[in-house]
Amino acid sequence: MRAGERTAYPTAVVSAAAEDARALALELAGMNPPQRIDAMALGVVTEPGEEVLRAVMCWVRWRVDGQWSEALWCRGIVTTQRLLVRLPDGSLRSQWWSTVVGFDADLHAGHVVLDYGDGRPRQIAGPAAAVVAVAGIYVLYGTEALVKHPSLEPLRAHEPPPDVERGSKRQSWPLS
Repeated sequence: MRAGERTAYPTAVVSAAAEDARALALELAGMNPPQRIDAMALGVVTEPGEEVLRAVMCWVRWRVDGQWSEALWCRGIVTTQRLLVRLPDGSLRSQWWSTVVGFDADLHAGHVVLDYGDGRPRQIAGPAAAVVAVAGIYVLYGTEALVKHPSLEPLRAHEPPPDVERGSKRQSWPLS
């Protein structure tokens, strides 16, 4: 993957990633039980109170001197406190949510950019960017943002589920 290139992913891969992002949003909102992911099995040590939300595969690159680096295919470990990226050489890089100064999620383009104010923004790309976007928006802006943040619009259902009667007073979660 080179700067400016878009990778075509099979529809099934994109759909599965979007469904996983929707499921994560429901978990974070307390509407579904969370997935249990063993941090030790992933080879990481978490901070006290940190929960592993998902382990995903994604393209990662950094912008240095105005140019994006070559994209690296990496495992991303999405937690309530950070995005850990296991680089191809086996090393880990922590991208802490608490120190992000700029956040841009573009699910139509399939990427999330995390800016830490150090002149080296990080881009997470591929179908799993939807999971990173949901986690980042939840941590940075709160639960309500899962419903209102415009970057998550591509994940929202625009029609009621088939089992919900029209006109009923039952409220449905817009990300389901």
